[in-house]
Amino acid sequence: MNEKTNTGKKTKSNMKWLIFSLVLGIAIALSFLPGLFRSKKLFEKSPLLGKEPIDFEVIDAKELENLQSIPKNKKTLKEIASENNTVIINFFASWCTECREERVKLNEIKKSDDKEKLKIVGVVFQDSKEKILNYLRELNPYDYIYFDKGETAIDYGVSGVPETFVIINGKIVKKFIGPISIYEIGKIIEEEKKNNNQGEKQINSEN
Repeated sequence: MNEKTNTGKKTKSNMKWLIFSLVLGIAIALSFLPGLFRSKKLFEKSPLLGKEPIDFEVIDAKELENLQSIPKNKKTLKEIASENNTVIINFFASWCTECREERVKLNEIKKSDDKEKLKIVGVVFQDSKEKILNYLRELNPYDYIYFDKGETAIDYGVSGVPETFVIINGKIVKKFIGPISIYEIGKIIEEEKKNNNQGEKQINSEN
């Protein structure tokens, strides 16, 4: 009788421990879920935001067909940023599925009538010139191209593609990890325009 009672107690004890372990495991898992959803946003809070972009030299995308010759129209990123209100830097590769989808969005942004003085710079990430040339023959949303050897990706904190930086009036204002949002980029540009207009009005009123 005592043996059966002890067995029953052990079974109940084991069940309680099993239930407790299960509940504890679920609680721990749930505690990590918000972090999983926030992680992308946290990484998008780059230390480069609000700063001038790290400079590098690009070539005109129209000259890509003549890869063997020395490009004539070389420019630095800072030169492009100083000449244009908005510059989008897009890290991409021909082997990246999301990049193929994203270039359609970039092309839409480029063709938008309300996007004044906007240039798109494509930074090639871990890919060959030949593959990129074939890739861009299909659809090329870029005004300028840069073949990165790895240093620029490190400078910008890029570990994969696609990743995108939006520069407005010479300062980085947004970083996207993964596919971009046309709506969000449009919203950022409009907000910056409003801020600039308000700043100009304030200066004029003070004068």
